[in-house]
Amino acid sequence: MKKKVIALLLTTALAFGCLAGCGESGQNEDGAEPDNQEQDDTQTPEDGQEADTPEVNTEVTGTVTVGINSYRNSDFEAVFNAFLEQYPNVKVEPILFESSTDDATEYLTSQEMAGKTLPDIIFDDAGSLPTYIQNGWVYPLTEFVEGDEAFEKVPQSVVDRMTYNGNLYALGQTIHSNVLVVNEDLVEEMNVDFPEFDWTWDDFTEFIRACTNTSYSGIEDLSEQYNWIPGAMTEGRSIVGYDYEAKNFDLTAVQKFVNYYYEIAGLNGVEATSLKQNASSGTSDYVTKFGDISGTDAAFIAGKVAGTFSGVWKYAEWNQKELDFNWEFYPVPQCTPGRIPIHVDYCWMTTDVAEENLEAAWAFLRFVTYSKEGNLARLTTYDEDHITSDMNQAYYIPCTEDEDVIAKFESLPYVTDAVLYIYDNIPNGYLGDPEKWVPGFETVEYQTIGKLAFESITGRDDFSSKMMEAQNQANTELAEYQQLFDEALAAFEAEFAASH
Repeated sequence: MKKKVIALLLTTALAFGCLAGCGESGQNEDGAEPDNQEQDDTQTPEDGQEADTPEVNTEVTGTVTVGINSYRNSDFEAVFNAFLEQYPNVKVEPILFESSTDDATEYLTSQEMAGKTLPDIIFDDAGSLPTYIQNGWVYPLTEFVEGDEAFEKVPQSVVDRMTYNGNLYALGQTIHSNVLVVNEDLVEEMNVDFPEFDWTWDDFTEFIRACTNTSYSGIEDLSEQYNWIPGAMTEGRSIVGYDYEAKNFDLTAVQKFVNYYYEIAGLNGVEATSLKQNASSGTSDYVTKFGDISGTDAAFIAGKVAGTFSGVWKYAEWNQKELDFNWEFYPVPQCTPGRIPIHVDYCWMTTDVAEENLEAAWAFLRFVTYSKEGNLARLTTYDEDHITSDMNQAYYIPCTEDEDVIAKFESLPYVTDAVLYIYDNIPNGYLGDPEKWVPGFETVEYQTIGKLAFESITGRDDFSSKMMEAQNQANTELAEYQQLFDEALAAFEAEFAASH
């Protein structure tokens, strides 16, 4: 942060050229060969770091096709090449597919409709796992991880979300979290104490009020945060009041946020965006205070707001803005210490994997998700000796509690104490991306709860008067989606068992 501009988006040509330059032929969806580029061959675990003993045969042979969404830039080259060093008899064929979204549903649907074979592995995914399972695309992984000591170091909360009816269907490969981006120069100018990492919502209120005067505001926007904040305000609840164990919504958590929003919006100038709703002589108070600026986070980017909510996944985006002030990520406020929203991107194996390539595909999937070797290789790309201007991040948060992986992660130059706090509190946080794990969640959340929350925040509706009606409707709809999924899952499990 500190005005460091080290993260540029990884281009498709560079990404696939790196694989090709190491003797493996990456290809586009249409089979065309990508341009070759030079590849740094030093992206391997550091000397003196002992690799784990894999539960797979390193002499395995086969060909593994790996689908990679061009929408999602990923640091896959180094870990792929490290895999090939350990598994010299396996050929890896990356397949770049185009998509208008950050998940693979669109691509997989088009492949199936065209009668084409799916890639063996889908790498770095953010889509709905229940949707993939309902379509019969996902290969169960339980038999592969049984007895694997390395797998026992994957956080249990992550494993639970990817498990249905006792079967594991995917593996986490990187962790994210919502964060507050703080203008440290402004905070110092205002002579305000910086937040503690385990700060409360009362602390947050005090902080943003202290950072507000006639020239500055404390926070850019609260209105867009109606989905994740309820989980950080209410113990046992997550996005828009959802409970993973009870499989239902409790919208009193959302009501708590709506009330808090009105409290902050009522403090003149503390929330920058609320000033847009007030106009005098045809000019909004926002323009009067900050000037004629527009766009997402405009006042924060202009250096006139102390903080704005974002996510660690936007590190590259913030670096590219080349802001004229020092900034830093901070954990979001919490109702109890460590209760922060945790997001997981994952990888999975498709049911189209050929029997002769199954062992090789599993070896690859294990390597790029929770293996010590794969994580050390990937993390090494971010140390001071290897990070370059074409990296799309400055780090990633590993999805394993392996001691050597943690030590390497902690050593990275851009892994701050705030990011380490996030990593250390994975077990205490709540899964902040139910749309990836809960059947029908995104549709119900958006159409029923989200619509009411947003209309309440903008003053067009009263949340409390319609809360129970929305809650009952959302829970009914979600139960229907769950029943459809359970039926599809049972049918898939029976069919899979019969064919395997």
